[in-house]
Amino acid sequence: MEITDFLTQNFLSSFTGTLVAVELIVFTTKDFPLIKKIPTKLYTFILAVAHLVIVKTTTGSIEMSVECYYRLFINALVVVLILCGGYDTIMEKFKSIKDITGNLISEANDNEKNKSNTSNEEQKQIEDKNEANK
Repeated sequence: MEITDFLTQNFLSSFTGTLVAVELIVFTTKDFPLIKKIPTKLYTFILAVAHLVIVKTTTGSIEMSVECYYRLFINALVVVLILCGGYDTIMEKFKSIKDITGNLISEANDNEKNKSNTSNEEQKQIEDKNEANK
């Protein structure tokens, strides 16, 4: 391997190569005036589709079938999900669900404590009345 062959055809046709190539293109071109107006997720999706089509065409593995285009579409969505913070978005959703359920549980525990405190106070009042009547 020569030192100038960082990105080979085999690497670019792999999943990691696709992520690197698309992220590199998005990172270097996103500040262009015309491209700046396009939402990043849409721009990343367009580049992912273009990259996958180019790789499939150059390797000679592109087929004119619904299955091929469907897989290409799904693969492009996976690339967008990973590159545009999909993991962070999903984890944030799980965290918010956990926070909501945690808050509900703590509120339920607080309500139970308040009920038990109220019943203890009522019981003390009844005991005090009974002692006063004796």
